[in-house]
Amino acid sequence: MARLISICIWLLSVVDSSQISSHLIIGILGKSIMLPCSLNSSAPVVPARLTFYWTARLKHQKEDQVVHALYNGKENNDHQFPFYRNRTQIFKDQLSSGNFSLLLKDLRVEDDLTTFFLFYHQEDGNYNTLNQNKEMCLTTVKVAKSYHKPIVTVNYEEWKAECTSQGGYPKPRLTWTNQNGLLDPEVPQIVQDPGSGTMNISSTVNITENQTVTCAIFNPTLKETLNTTRSTGEEQVGLSSGIKAGIGVVAVAVIGSALVFVCWKKSMQQNGADTQEMGPLRHSVCSNVCFTTKC
Repeated sequence: MARLISICIWLLSVVDSSQISSHLIIGILGKSIMLPCSLNSSAPVVPARLTFYWTARLKHQKEDQVVHALYNGKENNDHQFPFYRNRTQIFKDQLSSGNFSLLLKDLRVEDDLTTFFLFYHQEDGNYNTLNQNKEMCLTTVKVAKSYHKPIVTVNYEEWKAECTSQGGYPKPRLTWTNQNGLLDPEVPQIVQDPGSGTMNISSTVNITENQTVTCAIFNPTLKETLNTTRSTGEEQVGLSSGIKAGIGVVAVAVIGSALVFVCWKKSMQQNGADTQEMGPLRHSVCSNVCFTTKC
Protein backbone atom coordinates (compact mmCIF):
# COMPACT_ATOMS: atom_id res chain seq x y z
CA MET A 1 0.00 0.00 0.00
CA ALA A 2 2.85 2.39 0.78
CA ARG A 3 4.31 1.70 -2.67
CA LEU A 4 0.92 2.39 -4.25
CA ILE A 5 0.63 5.74 -2.47
CA SER A 6 4.19 6.77 -3.40
CA ILE A 7 3.63 5.94 -7.08
CA CYS A 8 0.36 7.88 -7.06
CA ILE A 9 1.99 10.96 -5.52
CA TRP A 10 4.90 10.78 -7.96
CA LEU A 11 2.67 10.47 -10.99
CA LEU A 12 0.51 13.39 -9.94
CA SER A 13 3.57 15.58 -9.47
CA VAL A 14 5.40 14.97 -12.75
CA VAL A 15 2.99 16.71 -15.12
CA ASP A 16 1.18 20.00 -15.30
CA SER A 17 -2.02 19.16 -17.18
CA SER A 18 -2.76 22.82 -17.84
CA GLN A 19 0.10 22.79 -20.37
CA ILE A 20 -1.24 19.77 -22.25
CA SER A 21 -3.55 20.04 -25.24
CA SER A 22 -6.58 17.79 -25.29
CA HIS A 23 -9.44 16.89 -27.57
CA LEU A 24 -13.03 17.77 -26.75
CA ILE A 25 -16.01 15.46 -26.35
CA ILE A 26 -19.62 16.34 -25.54
CA GLY A 27 -21.71 14.38 -23.08
CA ILE A 28 -25.39 14.61 -22.21
CA LEU A 29 -26.36 15.52 -18.66
CA GLY A 30 -27.42 12.43 -16.71
CA LYS A 31 -26.04 10.01 -19.32
CA SER A 32 -22.75 8.09 -19.57
CA ILE A 33 -19.78 9.03 -21.69
CA MET A 34 -16.74 7.08 -22.87
CA LEU A 35 -13.28 8.58 -22.42
CA PRO A 36 -11.37 6.71 -25.15
CA CYS A 37 -7.82 5.60 -24.55
CA SER A 38 -5.81 3.03 -26.52
CA LEU A 39 -2.12 2.20 -26.12
CA ASN A 40 -0.07 2.12 -29.32
CA SER A 41 2.98 0.08 -28.38
CA SER A 42 4.86 -2.84 -29.86
CA ALA A 43 5.53 -4.24 -26.39
CA PRO A 44 2.83 -6.59 -25.09
CA VAL A 45 0.63 -5.38 -22.27
CA VAL A 46 0.79 -7.59 -19.19
CA PRO A 47 -2.14 -6.60 -16.94
CA ALA A 48 -0.54 -8.09 -13.83
CA ARG A 49 2.33 -5.58 -14.16
CA LEU A 50 0.20 -2.68 -15.28
CA THR A 51 -0.49 0.44 -13.21
CA PHE A 52 -2.47 3.45 -14.36
CA TYR A 53 -4.47 6.32 -12.92
CA TRP A 54 -7.24 8.18 -14.62
CA THR A 55 -6.98 11.70 -13.24
CA ALA A 56 -9.11 14.84 -13.45
CA ARG A 57 -8.58 18.53 -13.13
CA LEU A 58 -11.89 20.01 -12.01
CA LYS A 59 -12.81 23.68 -12.27
CA HIS A 60 -13.37 24.09 -8.54
CA GLN A 61 -10.43 22.02 -7.26
CA LYS A 62 -6.90 23.35 -6.88
CA GLU A 63 -5.28 19.92 -7.23
CA ASP A 64 -5.75 17.08 -9.68
CA GLN A 65 -7.93 14.27 -8.38
CA VAL A 66 -7.80 10.49 -8.86
CA VAL A 67 -10.79 9.27 -10.87
CA HIS A 68 -9.99 5.55 -11.23
CA ALA A 69 -6.90 3.54 -10.34
CA LEU A 70 -5.43 0.20 -11.41
CA TYR A 71 -2.41 -1.17 -9.53
CA ASN A 72 -0.62 -4.26 -10.83
CA GLY A 73 -3.71 -5.33 -12.72
CA LYS A 74 -6.11 -4.82 -9.80
CA GLU A 75 -8.54 -1.95 -9.33
CA ASN A 76 -7.83 0.03 -6.19
CA ASN A 77 -9.97 3.12 -5.61
CA ASP A 78 -9.05 3.80 -2.00
CA HIS A 79 -7.80 7.21 -3.09
CA GLN A 80 -10.61 7.92 -5.54
CA PHE A 81 -12.06 11.41 -5.29
CA PRO A 82 -15.52 11.00 -3.64
CA PHE A 83 -17.24 12.88 -6.45
CA TYR A 84 -16.53 9.90 -8.75
CA ARG A 85 -17.57 7.16 -6.36
CA ASN A 86 -19.63 4.48 -8.20
CA ARG A 87 -19.48 6.52 -11.41
CA THR A 88 -16.48 5.01 -13.20
CA GLN A 89 -15.71 1.76 -15.00
CA ILE A 90 -12.75 0.32 -16.91
CA PHE A 91 -12.73 -2.79 -19.09
CA LYS A 92 -10.36 -5.28 -17.48
CA ASP A 93 -10.94 -7.95 -20.10
CA GLN A 94 -9.56 -5.56 -22.75
CA LEU A 95 -6.47 -4.31 -20.91
CA SER A 96 -4.17 -6.84 -22.61
CA SER A 97 -5.17 -5.38 -26.00
CA GLY A 98 -4.24 -1.89 -24.83
CA ASN A 99 -7.74 -0.55 -24.22
CA PHE A 100 -7.53 1.72 -21.17
CA SER A 101 -10.79 3.58 -21.86
CA LEU A 102 -12.88 4.86 -18.97
CA LEU A 103 -16.69 4.93 -18.79
CA LEU A 104 -17.92 7.93 -16.81
CA LYS A 105 -21.53 7.52 -15.67
CA ASP A 106 -24.30 9.93 -14.64
CA LEU A 107 -22.77 13.12 -16.05
CA ARG A 108 -23.31 16.17 -13.86
CA VAL A 109 -22.93 19.88 -14.43
CA GLU A 110 -19.81 19.78 -12.23
CA ASP A 111 -18.18 17.57 -14.90
CA ASP A 112 -18.45 20.38 -17.43
CA LEU A 113 -15.05 21.55 -18.77
CA THR A 114 -13.18 18.95 -16.71
CA THR A 115 -9.98 17.64 -18.29
CA PHE A 116 -9.27 13.93 -17.83
CA PHE A 117 -5.93 12.24 -18.50
CA LEU A 118 -4.17 8.95 -17.82
CA PHE A 119 -0.86 8.17 -16.12
CA TYR A 120 0.45 4.85 -17.39
CA HIS A 121 3.26 2.68 -16.03
CA GLN A 122 4.25 -0.96 -16.71
CA GLU A 123 7.02 -3.02 -15.11
CA ASP A 124 8.56 -6.42 -15.64
CA GLY A 125 8.89 -9.11 -13.00
CA ASN A 126 11.83 -7.33 -11.45
CA TYR A 127 9.99 -4.03 -11.25
CA ASN A 128 11.93 -2.60 -14.15
CA THR A 129 9.99 -0.09 -16.20
CA LEU A 130 8.98 -1.37 -19.62
CA ASN A 131 6.55 1.33 -20.74
CA GLN A 132 5.63 4.62 -19.22
CA ASN A 133 3.62 7.61 -20.27
CA LYS A 134 2.98 10.43 -17.85
CA GLU A 135 0.23 11.99 -19.96
CA MET A 136 -2.10 9.94 -22.09
CA CYS A 137 -5.49 10.34 -23.67
CA LEU A 138 -6.18 13.89 -22.59
CA THR A 139 -9.87 14.66 -22.97
CA THR A 140 -11.95 17.67 -21.98
CA VAL A 141 -15.62 16.99 -21.37
CA LYS A 142 -18.35 19.48 -22.12
CA VAL A 143 -21.73 18.70 -20.58
CA ALA A 144 -24.95 19.70 -22.30
CA LYS A 145 -28.69 19.05 -22.38
CA SER A 146 -31.33 20.15 -24.87
CA TYR A 147 -33.84 22.81 -23.88
CA HIS A 148 -37.57 22.29 -24.12
CA LYS A 149 -39.25 23.93 -27.11
CA PRO A 150 -39.89 27.57 -26.13
CA ILE A 151 -43.41 28.65 -25.21
CA VAL A 152 -44.56 32.11 -26.33
CA THR A 153 -47.54 33.80 -24.64
CA VAL A 154 -49.07 37.18 -25.54
CA ASN A 155 -50.41 39.77 -23.10
CA TYR A 156 -52.77 42.02 -25.10
CA GLU A 157 -53.44 44.33 -22.15
CA GLU A 158 -49.79 45.34 -21.92
CA TRP A 159 -48.87 44.42 -25.51
CA LYS A 160 -45.99 42.22 -24.50
CA ALA A 161 -44.90 38.73 -25.53
CA GLU A 162 -43.13 36.36 -23.12
CA CYS A 163 -40.89 33.43 -24.09
CA THR A 164 -39.98 30.66 -21.64
CA SER A 165 -37.91 27.47 -21.89
CA GLN A 166 -36.66 25.01 -19.29
CA GLY A 167 -34.44 22.05 -18.52
CA GLY A 168 -31.36 22.81 -20.64
CA TYR A 169 -27.62 23.28 -20.15
CA PRO A 170 -25.44 25.35 -20.46
CA LYS A 171 -26.79 28.92 -20.49
CA PRO A 172 -28.54 29.55 -23.80
CA ARG A 173 -28.71 32.54 -26.09
CA LEU A 174 -32.23 33.90 -26.61
CA THR A 175 -33.23 36.15 -29.51
CA TRP A 176 -36.48 37.78 -30.63
CA THR A 177 -37.21 38.57 -34.27
CA ASN A 178 -40.15 39.84 -36.33
CA GLN A 179 -40.80 40.41 -40.02
CA ASN A 180 -38.22 43.21 -40.08
CA GLY A 181 -35.38 41.60 -38.12
CA LEU A 182 -34.10 41.54 -34.56
CA LEU A 183 -36.10 42.96 -31.66
CA ASP A 184 -34.74 44.53 -28.50
CA PRO A 185 -36.14 42.51 -25.56
CA GLU A 186 -35.79 43.05 -21.85
CA VAL A 187 -32.81 41.36 -20.17
CA PRO A 188 -33.53 37.59 -20.04
CA GLN A 189 -33.99 36.03 -16.62
CA ILE A 190 -31.95 32.82 -16.18
CA VAL A 191 -32.38 30.64 -13.09
CA GLN A 192 -30.41 27.47 -12.37
CA ASP A 193 -32.26 24.58 -10.79
CA PRO A 194 -30.47 23.75 -7.51
CA GLY A 195 -31.14 20.03 -7.87
CA SER A 196 -30.41 19.15 -11.49
CA GLY A 197 -28.25 22.14 -12.36
CA THR A 198 -30.27 22.79 -15.53
CA MET A 199 -31.24 26.28 -16.64
CA ASN A 200 -34.66 27.94 -16.97
CA ILE A 201 -34.91 31.10 -19.06
CA SER A 202 -37.61 33.71 -19.67
CA SER A 203 -37.70 36.92 -21.70
CA THR A 204 -40.29 39.57 -22.64
CA VAL A 205 -40.49 41.95 -25.57
CA ASN A 206 -42.85 44.76 -26.61
CA ILE A 207 -45.16 43.94 -29.53
CA THR A 208 -47.64 45.68 -31.81
CA GLU A 209 -50.75 44.69 -33.76
CA ASN A 210 -50.42 42.55 -36.88
CA GLN A 211 -46.92 41.43 -35.96
CA THR A 212 -45.29 38.00 -36.27
CA VAL A 213 -42.69 37.38 -33.56
CA THR A 214 -40.28 34.46 -33.18
CA CYS A 215 -38.42 33.44 -30.02
CA ALA A 216 -35.29 31.35 -30.63
CA ILE A 217 -33.29 29.44 -27.99
CA PHE A 218 -29.71 28.49 -28.99
CA ASN A 219 -27.66 25.89 -27.07
CA PRO A 220 -24.00 26.85 -27.69
CA THR A 221 -22.60 23.41 -26.84
CA LEU A 222 -25.02 21.30 -28.86
CA LYS A 223 -25.24 23.94 -31.63
CA GLU A 224 -29.00 23.43 -31.41
CA THR A 225 -31.70 26.04 -32.04
CA LEU A 226 -35.34 25.71 -31.04
CA ASN A 227 -37.89 28.38 -31.95
CA THR A 228 -41.57 29.25 -31.67
CA THR A 229 -43.49 31.79 -33.76
CA ARG A 230 -46.71 33.64 -32.85
CA SER A 231 -48.76 36.08 -34.91
CA THR A 232 -50.54 38.86 -33.04
CA GLY A 233 -52.69 39.57 -36.12
CA GLU A 234 -54.14 36.06 -36.12
CA GLU A 235 -54.72 36.31 -32.40
CA GLN A 236 -56.70 39.53 -32.82
CA VAL A 237 -58.77 38.12 -35.70
CA GLY A 238 -59.61 35.11 -33.58
CA LEU A 239 -60.52 37.35 -30.66
CA SER A 240 -62.77 39.59 -32.80
CA SER A 241 -64.49 36.56 -34.33
CA GLY A 242 -65.19 35.21 -30.88
CA ILE A 243 -66.69 38.50 -29.72
CA LYS A 244 -68.86 38.73 -32.85
CA ALA A 245 -70.07 35.19 -32.38
CA GLY A 246 -70.98 35.95 -28.77
CA ILE A 247 -72.89 39.08 -29.77
CA GLY A 248 -74.77 37.07 -32.42
CA VAL A 249 -75.86 34.47 -29.89
CA VAL A 250 -77.13 37.18 -27.52
CA ALA A 251 -79.01 38.93 -30.35
CA VAL A 252 -80.75 35.73 -31.41
CA ALA A 253 -81.77 35.07 -27.82
CA VAL A 254 -83.22 38.58 -27.40
CA ILE A 255 -85.14 38.43 -30.68
CA GLY A 256 -86.49 35.00 -29.80
CA SER A 257 -87.67 36.20 -26.42
CA ALA A 258 -89.41 39.22 -28.01
CA LEU A 259 -91.24 37.02 -30.51
CA VAL A 260 -92.43 34.73 -27.75
CA PHE A 261 -93.73 37.73 -25.77
CA VAL A 262 -95.60 39.17 -28.78
CA CYS A 263 -97.23 35.82 -29.54
CA TRP A 264 -98.23 35.41 -25.92
CA LYS A 265 -99.76 38.88 -25.79
CA LYS A 266 -101.76 38.32 -28.99
CA SER A 267 -102.96 35.02 -27.64
CA MET A 268 -104.19 36.72 -24.46
CA GLN A 269 -105.96 39.43 -26.45
CA GLN A 270 -107.66 36.83 -28.65
CA ASN A 271 -108.83 34.92 -25.60
CA GLY A 272 -110.33 38.14 -24.19
CA ALA A 273 -112.23 38.82 -27.43
CA ASP A 274 -113.61 35.31 -27.49
CA THR A 275 -114.84 35.72 -23.94
CA GLN A 276 -116.70 38.92 -24.79
CA GLU A 277 -118.36 37.30 -27.82
CA MET A 278 -119.49 34.35 -25.74
CA GLY A 279 -121.18 36.64 -23.13
CA PRO A 280 -124.55 37.46 -25.01
CA LEU A 281 -124.80 33.94 -26.31
CA ARG A 282 -124.40 32.54 -22.82
CA HIS A 283 -127.11 34.97 -21.56
CA SER A 284 -129.52 33.96 -24.33
CA VAL A 285 -129.05 30.29 -23.67
CA CYS A 286 -129.58 30.82 -19.95
CA SER A 287 -132.77 32.79 -20.62
CA ASN A 288 -134.19 30.07 -22.82
CA VAL A 289 -133.41 27.47 -20.24
CA CYS A 290 -135.12 29.49 -17.50
CA PHE A 291 -138.19 30.12 -19.67
CA THR A 292 -138.57 26.45 -20.45
CA THR A 293 -138.12 25.38 -16.86
CA LYS A 294 -140.00 28.36 -15.45
CA CYS A 295 -137.06 29.52 -13.46
